[in-house]
Amino acid sequence: ADMHAKGITLVFKYEEGDEVDFDIGLYFYELLCKFTDNEDNEAYMAKYPMSKPEMMTSIKRKQELRAKVDVNFDGRLSFLEYLLFQYKEVANPADFVHRSMGKDEHPEIKKARLALEAVNKSIRKFEAKKDELTTKSKGTGVRALGAKNELAQLNNSPLADELRKNLITAEAALRRATKKFSGMSADEAADSQSAGAMWWMNRDLAEK
Repeated sequence: ADMHAKGITLVFKYEEGDEVDFDIGLYFYELLCKFTDNEDNEAYMAKYPMSKPEMMTSIKRKQELRAKVDVNFDGRLSFLEYLLFQYKEVANPADFVHRSMGKDEHPEIKKARLALEAVNKSIRKFEAKKDELTTKSKGTGVRALGAKNELAQLNNSPLADELRKNLITAEAALRRATKKFSGMSADEAADSQSAGAMWWMNRDLAEK
């Protein structure tokens, strides 16, 4: 939905946002409803029934967003606001705020996060070069031929080497952090702000 709002079609050009206006919020819920109603996703929804949004008209949805989801009344929908509302049966906003106060990011999690940021930066550079060469290769003449040759060798280029190196570093950092926090109790994990961070980072790396 955020990519749609920003008019971006290529993933590598997208820088992840954390909030959208109400109209894009409606579009987000429309996509979510289509996903949850798709027969191909029945197994997923059976496993995570709480993730299924209530079906309603766009007018009623917008009223709900304004009255119940937009907790700071700024006319925008943040991902955190969506999560707190969608999972209100188990999410306690007061408890969330309390647990997040005064907690510093654990050094191991910080290392993993910075390593993952380096991967994302390398991917954007690699994909930008690939897109540039692909566009140039569609032309004619010496420049197009040169672009085609460079494109064919891109996987063995310094950009590809940098990406592979950063991936290895990020995987190692995440393994260390995951191993460290996997043995913690739920309260210990929450206090160190590790549970959610580790889940998102491992998910992000798995999708690279």
